[in-house]
Amino acid sequence: MAAATKDRRRKYLGVGGDHVPSLGVLEGDILRILWDAGKPQSSVEVYEAMFQLRRTEDREMQSPSTIAVTLSRMVEKGLLSVQRKSGTGKGYYNPTQTRAQVVSRVIDDVSRRLTGKPLSCILEKLGQAKLGEFTPGDDEKAQPVADDVIAELVKLAAAV
Repeated sequence: MAAATKDRRRKYLGVGGDHVPSLGVLEGDILRILWDAGKPQSSVEVYEAMFQLRRTEDREMQSPSTIAVTLSRMVEKGLLSVQRKSGTGKGYYNPTQTRAQVVSRVIDDVSRRLTGKPLSCILEKLGQAKLGEFTPGDDEKAQPVADDVIAELVKLAAAV
């Protein structure tokens, strides 16, 4: 139960930066719903999909107004675009970036902020670790924390 409570309190997936807007958990869920849908969705469609997603994951649900406000803020951040249908004025939301673009930018941003190294450096070393060529400290310029991150990533990959 403590883990479920802790997950409910977590608000941000990425820390944000000059080129990466902060990405809240709710925003991440909305992006996932829109990417999975593969076409623009109305706020009602997003809410219904969110309801199903959170119900299956036994997570707390947001109100329809919270979803609508979050969609508007995501448009302001440049994460979504909105197309209005003539006559009804109903907005249909679509991500402005692909899933791969957002994931890679958030992970790179977190890597740079927490290790001082770009994700590419860690991925290169991770590839060496998978081949058995990497040993911690083999790069004099590498920070010790990067080595620890790689060791943890290798453990995670082995557990899958």
